Amino acid sequence: MTIRWAAIVLLMLAGVLYLGAAMSLQTQAGAASEQYRQARDQLRDARRRLATLERRNATRARAQAALGAARSAHGGGLREVRRGVVELVTRAHVSAVRLGVRPGAPPASAAVGLSAEGSFADVIQLAGELARPGSGLVLDRVRVTSRPPRVALDVDAAGLGTAR
Repeated sequence: MTIRWAAIVLLMLAGVLYLGAAMSLQTQAGAASEQYRQARDQLRDARRRLATLERRNATRARAQAALGAARSAHGGGLREVRRGVVELVTRAHVSAVRLGVRPGAPPASAAVGLSAEGSFADVIQLAGELARPGSGLVLDRVRVTSRPPRVALDVDAAGLGTAR
């Protein structure tokens, strides 16, 4: 009978040790799983931030290339900017146009001041053309004011020359 009791005690002891070890390992596995999830989330966030920074860096490189091209434009930077803005204004159906183009502070080849009046649609179309990529202008200030029955547009911009 003592052998049976010894076997039962040993069996119970083995069960208790097994349950204790299994519970401890299960807790460790849960903690490791949580750490893995956190690391995966951090990696995803880091990749998202890296993609944003790479896009920003690419945009900056394109802007620097455009500025370099504007700086190296053969003598016609100011004239080219004036000609481009005059072309845009003549295509627009606006009146009371005042245009001032003067040499700009580097890296800009020109500083542009433009004011015009017209219908709301014509003024907004002109503003869109001025802001369009490839126009050679970087808008500093744009103001649209109502002067019934027309709308006035005032723009200050830096001219970089037209993109080719």
